[in-house]
Amino acid sequence: MRCHFLTGLSAGALMLALSQPALAEEARADHAETPGASSDIIVTGRAGNTARRKVEASYAISTLSAADIQFKAPIGVGEALKNVPGFWIESSSGEASGNVRVRGIPNDGYSQLALQEDGLTIQHDAGLGWLNADQAFRVDSTVERIEVVRGGPSSIFASNAPGATVNFITRKGGDHFEAFAKYEVSSYNSHRFDGWLGGPIGATPWRYFVGGFYRISDGRRTSGYGQDKGGQIRGTLSGDFNWGSLMLGVKRIDDRIGNSMVSPFVNDGNGNPEGVPGFNALYDNIAGPETRYFNFRQADGSTYRFDDGVGTTVKLTQLTAELKLNLAKDFTFKNNARYRDSWTRRNAVTPYSVYTASSLLSALSPYAATVSGGKSVGYVYTDTPGTVVNMNNANGNGLALVDLIRSFTVPEKEFVDDARFQKTAYLFGQKHDFAFGGYYAHVSEAYQATSATAITDVQNQARLLDVYVLDANGKPIQSLTENGILSYGAEYANGRGHSDTVALYGSDEWQITPKLRLDGGIRWEQVWVQGQVEGSKTTNLNQSATIADNSVLVGTGVYTPFNRTFNHAGWTLGANYQFMPSFGAFARYTSTFRLPSVGDFISNANNNPIVQTMNFTEVGLKFQRPTFNAYLTGFRSVYKSYAITDYKTVGTAFVAQTVYGDTNTWGVEAEATWHPRTWFDIHGQYTWQDPKFSRFIYTNSSGVLTDYSGHQLIRVPKNSWRISPAVNLLNQKLRIQTDVSFYGKRWSDVANQVKLPSYTTLDLEAQYSVNKRLMLNFYVDNLTNTVGLTEGNPRAGTIDNTEVGAATYLARSIFGRSFRGAISYKF
Repeated sequence: MRCHFLTGLSAGALMLALSQPALAEEARADHAETPGASSDIIVTGRAGNTARRKVEASYAISTLSAADIQFKAPIGVGEALKNVPGFWIESSSGEASGNVRVRGIPNDGYSQLALQEDGLTIQHDAGLGWLNADQAFRVDSTVERIEVVRGGPSSIFASNAPGATVNFITRKGGDHFEAFAKYEVSSYNSHRFDGWLGGPIGATPWRYFVGGFYRISDGRRTSGYGQDKGGQIRGTLSGDFNWGSLMLGVKRIDDRIGNSMVSPFVNDGNGNPEGVPGFNALYDNIAGPETRYFNFRQADGSTYRFDDGVGTTVKLTQLTAELKLNLAKDFTFKNNARYRDSWTRRNAVTPYSVYTASSLLSALSPYAATVSGGKSVGYVYTDTPGTVVNMNNANGNGLALVDLIRSFTVPEKEFVDDARFQKTAYLFGQKHDFAFGGYYAHVSEAYQATSATAITDVQNQARLLDVYVLDANGKPIQSLTENGILSYGAEYANGRGHSDTVALYGSDEWQITPKLRLDGGIRWEQVWVQGQVEGSKTTNLNQSATIADNSVLVGTGVYTPFNRTFNHAGWTLGANYQFMPSFGAFARYTSTFRLPSVGDFISNANNNPIVQTMNFTEVGLKFQRPTFNAYLTGFRSVYKSYAITDYKTVGTAFVAQTVYGDTNTWGVEAEATWHPRTWFDIHGQYTWQDPKFSRFIYTNSSGVLTDYSGHQLIRVPKNSWRISPAVNLLNQKLRIQTDVSFYGKRWSDVANQVKLPSYTTLDLEAQYSVNKRLMLNFYVDNLTNTVGLTEGNPRAGTIDNTEVGAATYLARSIFGRSFRGAISYKF
């Protein structure tokens, strides 16, 4: 492990803190707010001793208060961020494993932003393969507020955050005892309990806090078995002293959540998507009891037990320490350290391709000749062996699916430490807030993947099909598939590695005049990655009479090592002019980067990733008054190293091909809240952007060179907005709010041939305060039952999609209408 200097610095400072007497207690800010309001003092995206109001920031920032979180009760990180302009959120997979695109940056997952908890990353690389950072975080009542910084300084104070930093600021114990309890139930048979309590420890300066949640649920798409089960608990011990402060925290997540996948669609007479006959795209699920369990054959004769009920299972333990030392007047030292140990498994039944039942049989009919006496092939349901079924009109659609039965296991451990000195100084009569810091991260990761392909029909909780060879009389004589499995070992990966990252950064907030301030920062970062990846080969296991084990990917036992080092530097410079305390303007330019990580090599030791570089320009106006606030930001995002890995056919094999391109996005973000009367307020946010590939040249599987420069970026809308009017009735005890959201047309592929149509949703929230302690909440999601496609079928190709023009295609929609109700009590 490299670069232990920050660890030593942390230990020394911690010993110094513990040796000081506990004397005075600092006052805590009270962040109590009403829904729709925003926290005024911000802490994210800067390092300084001087408090800074949101309207004074030289960058775009959005905030959600504790009242907003209580009122909206978002299900997962993605849902919590839907009010943020400039963000395109895909949360159609469920509570986790979503996608976020920031200001036109087209990367999947959370790879271009940092998710932080109390100012420190919860996962050093938020975009690891099959380990998105939102899987390692749960939004519950222990979150006090959320701050979101877009662009600007986010990449100076955090690794892997060129697009944004999302900071979840959690509750701590206060100077008097408080407690909170909430029970929530839903229309999809979920039951959830949230709670916390905290307060002082006697007459000492120490405070304690304990909270978390537990939840069980059938899931918003029915699978016939419970999908969600588990929760989290966190606890902190914190103290404020005249020499500074100290907080020690622990968090444990032991949770299982379901994964929602693509399903078959057709277009109606108006060209709008709808589920195929016999399948409700808003509520139904291909996964069901018949596809829950499989025994995958292995090369050594053993079997791997697949259970779709595992969904995304996370077992995570996190330890955190936060230290602040007041070294002298306006001179502080801060050190935050976090250790995480997690184990994640993601199992899913994923439709891979859809066929008419007859066309799939035709594709498999050549295998009939391999069986003596075989004349043709036919379908047999696995639970009714011996009975051949005519699938041509089955379930009203006559379709069959080839599904990937996928299992990914990703254990990960990491230690991160951020230490910084902050000094407020006056030079030549002008005020400077200086910061100088260092960051260190050690990440250890393993990655195992295995899968099979299976055949099902198309209906809710689809049934497994075997394909049999039939004799001359149409009687089944030999199965080509085994218990629905068409092929074992469709995927195989086994790798492990670790990385060490060290970064140095500095910043200065220079108050040139009472109204004009310059903010600048620089970050240099280096990562060293090493590890090894097992090779794979295709083999015939010869363990069954079927073709299911004839061509199986297995490990070779030979490991290829990787050992690489990357480094880069970035900088940002912004200016803020405060015309008056309630009105300001800013401009900023940022040159930033994202370094490769162990995740870029964990499945391919010979991968040759490059440092991704970006630059952002932004200008903004800010206005904040008690009854009205507005924030308007214009931006340009230039991304010079966007990589898409797709597959093309070489002979009879599919070969991975990585293509690099450049992107250029112009856009405008607007966010405003108006509260003209005590009984009415309205919040709105709008994003317009022109997201394009400035350069993208691709050679397809036929050897044709195609220039897709100028095409719209994949899955990024040009227009999106959300308007949330609300009324406060019965002496403000009852609040009713609607959220009307619009998402413009997008494209599923670089070629811009598979369209994802625009759609509008309507959500409803209501809250009734019985008294100061007792509260009732009611939530309706997707009241109008809108079908909204968030993605197509990425397995059909991200550059050139093979489903272009198909009458039936695979895509994933948002969830259908659902209801939740909650009762909460604050002690």
